[in-house]
Amino acid sequence: MCGRFVQLPLRFPGDLPAPTLADELANLTPRYNLAPTQRAAVVLDADDQLAVRRLRWGLLPFWVKDLKQSYSTFNARIETVATKPAFRAAFKARRCVIPMAGYYEWRLEGKVKQPYYLTRADGHDLFAAGLWEPRHPLQDEDEAGSCTIIVTASDGAAATIHDRMPVCIPAELVEEYLRATPDDAMALMLAVPVPDLVVRPVSRRVNASRDDDPQLLDPFTPPE
Repeated sequence: MCGRFVQLPLRFPGDLPAPTLADELANLTPRYNLAPTQRAAVVLDADDQLAVRRLRWGLLPFWVKDLKQSYSTFNARIETVATKPAFRAAFKARRCVIPMAGYYEWRLEGKVKQPYYLTRADGHDLFAAGLWEPRHPLQDEDEAGSCTIIVTASDGAAATIHDRMPVCIPAELVEEYLRATPDDAMALMLAVPVPDLVVRPVSRRVNASRDDDPQLLDPFTPPE
């Protein structure tokens, strides 16, 4: 799945076909260990214009009774996103992308869960396919809503660490994904190529979500 990621000012904000967002995306608050229930910047379609919003990570459909339910909705499987009650309404009408510098996955090595950092080999940003919901009544008044990341079967380098990975939308197709019909959005997700990723071990401090600093990405050599 995708349970932590890194969100930094976009290195190439001009990759997105949304020049009005370039300054905002180039000045995102750096987050080196973004975890479920925390707020992430997402790009969505607001009244036929692309916009950046900061949303709680973990989707909250209108019918949920407890904010804790968002712990089970921070990922949506591509196989069931169009039919599962928690996601199907948002998939029809409220898709988004979540910009990432990269994301973390873990592999059990001996008795230790070793975090690995996955990022594009060419240094460009990832745009993870997602869904969003408007603010739930249980959320704080200053929150704008909630979101989830759509995941699929891993391929390439990602498959060496975990069996699932985010669906990554090429920058030039983001607007199409946001505004497509549900059938076309699904076809697009199934057709996009898996980005060329590089994988490397990083500090085990990533395991604690309270740690959030650039040193988490320092090269790490596990002890013998």
